Amino acid sequence: MTFARSSLGALADLALPVTCASCRALGAALCPDCTSGLWSQVWERPRPVRPRPCPPRLPPVWAAGAFAGELAAVVAAYKDDGRRDLAPVLAGLLAGAVDAAVGGAPELRRALCARDGPVLVVPVPSSPAARRRRGDFPLGQLAALACHGFGSGEVVVADALRLRRRVADQAGLGARERQVNLEHALQVRGRWQPVVDRASCVLVDDVLTTGATLVEAARALRAGGARTVVAATACATERRAGALGQRPADSR
Repeated sequence: MTFARSSLGALADLALPVTCASCRALGAALCPDCTSGLWSQVWERPRPVRPRPCPPRLPPVWAAGAFAGELAAVVAAYKDDGRRDLAPVLAGLLAGAVDAAVGGAPELRRALCARDGPVLVVPVPSSPAARRRRGDFPLGQLAALACHGFGSGEVVVADALRLRRRVADQAGLGARERQVNLEHALQVRGRWQPVVDRASCVLVDDVLTTGATLVEAARALRAGGARTVVAATACATERRAGALGQRPADSR
């Protein structure tokens, strides 16, 4: 099935012209003007971010840019329109945020330096329905690409979380509604439980919006025994721009 899907995708790429993921112009996955616009949304270096209002128990979060303009268009095209050709762009941003998250957490730095077990990079899970609809796990692919610079004994990408009950689509929900929707909705997969116990973890997601998803994912990891949880996202929404750049609280 995977091979057939890959082969069909390759044939489609040959048959269809490449269009810009943002403006839809023919010729490139991202045209020169939209590439320039995207990089205008990327900060000089990844920074700690907090939504406003900030939900309780949100782990420290680092992001590489603002979820706006061409960057927002690329995120949507990659995740929802099957534009996996955009993976290198988003993975590069996520890699910078992961590096910053690890560098900003003393316990994770100590774990890497002491080789005290690999740091787990844990992508926020998609629902089974979303995985079936998309045919793959796009965030998991970004996480794997983002971790290529680490040694195999330093970092492990761990698809360690799963939904334990049905949840509503988060799109269109307010901050409080998102919290209620996701409350106790995630758990550590059984086969990952021994690995998560006492582990240092970096949660990864594509976008930070209200923080509700990362709060629930961090809760599930802590319930599974994780000793430290921080988070990294490719970008963060600008509608709470007054909160961007604030230094996060301690990861515990």
